[in-house]
Amino acid sequence: MSEDRVAPVAIDFISFCFSRRAREWPYLYDEMCYVASNRLYRGLGYQELREAGLDLTLVGLARTSRIVTEVMREMRQRPLGELVAAS
Repeated sequence: MSEDRVAPVAIDFISFCFSRRAREWPYLYDEMCYVASNRLYRGLGYQELREAGLDLTLVGLARTSRIVTEVMREMRQRPLGELVAAS
């Protein structure tokens, strides 16, 4: 996957985490790490999410924060089923 692209499953993962704990960044990051470490969303862990374009490591944190912010903005503007891929 291109480093600029985020797979729809990564966006769905963010939405899932937000629906579990409606929190803003950085608290949502904690929830995302918890969900990934326990593979609570479709069995996806850190590696699978990284392959989908969502890096939860410290190296990828700035980009992940931007993606989450964009997804949350989209969630506020559109019905949940109409999210588009963030980049």
